[in-house]
Amino acid sequence: MRPLVSIIIPTYNRVQLIGETLDSVLAQTYSNWECIIVDDGSTDNTSALLEFYCKKDSRFQYHHRPKNQPKGGNAARNYGFKVSKGDYINWFDSDDIMLNEFIENKIQLLTSERIKAIICSGFLTDSKLNILRPTAYFNEGNLFKAFTLRKSDVLTPSVLFKRTALNSRELFNINLTDGQETDFFHRFFFNLKADEYVYVDDKLFLYRKHNNSIGSDKIGNYNFKNRFSQSYVEYENLKRVITIGDRDMIHFIYKALLNLLFLAMDNEDKNTYDYILNGIRRYYKDIGVFKYVLLISYLKVVLSIHIRSYRIEKLIRKR
Repeated sequence: MRPLVSIIIPTYNRVQLIGETLDSVLAQTYSNWECIIVDDGSTDNTSALLEFYCKKDSRFQYHHRPKNQPKGGNAARNYGFKVSKGDYINWFDSDDIMLNEFIENKIQLLTSERIKAIICSGFLTDSKLNILRPTAYFNEGNLFKAFTLRKSDVLTPSVLFKRTALNSRELFNINLTDGQETDFFHRFFFNLKADEYVYVDDKLFLYRKHNNSIGSDKIGNYNFKNRFSQSYVEYENLKRVITIGDRDMIHFIYKALLNLLFLAMDNEDKNTYDYILNGIRRYYKDIGVFKYVLLISYLKVVLSIHIRSYRIEKLIRKR
């Protein structure tokens, strides 16, 4: 018998979109699947719609995030894995679309017991599913490096995981509000050997990007929790790449952290600012002492100018 695939979909107030997603699951050419939808506390008519789909096809299951777990998609994804029974796991989002051979084309690449993950391509679309561009993929035998340097788009729908490769791992970090998928993929890809995953270039899903999504925030929007989460993800990965001494990745992550540092300064986010700066101090030898001294001197100058400007602005407002 062909292996059971568990499709795990967290959802929150997506009644207008999740029907399209579930219809795309029903349209799969591969039939041995279970689809576990975990509701994160929806207040719309999600429950009525899911009752309809569960009656329509018993392969659908409707669950609710346990009340003792924090609100958010991370806990919902983790709970979905806990109640799933599949030999293979594919997390999916409640507004994205599977093309008909999404599962079939991945499963047929299971040619070795060593394979822990199968990765596919897809299309990025706008909110109305108009295609913007295909996802990018660049590997050259080091998936972790390509993903860290953002040369490869590995998104939530991209990866079919072997269950046994997940059983002993921390899954999605429930304390993060942004970058949780990136954090999970960094951890999973870090020690993944070249013969333990397969990539298929078939475009097998539509990944919907919304104008109000985190990834498309306009300049001027600043979410303190999200920026701290992003900084945490980058810093944790910095600690990994330092252990292997890859200069390209070290410098790339430092640049990302500096960008987040300046954003924190501009928005008076002292918590994130202190967190990043303390991290840079801890690993200053990896960018060289001279560069570190220049960096700290520059930050002090910029910070002093910023503080003075802020004080002047407050005085003007008082007048």
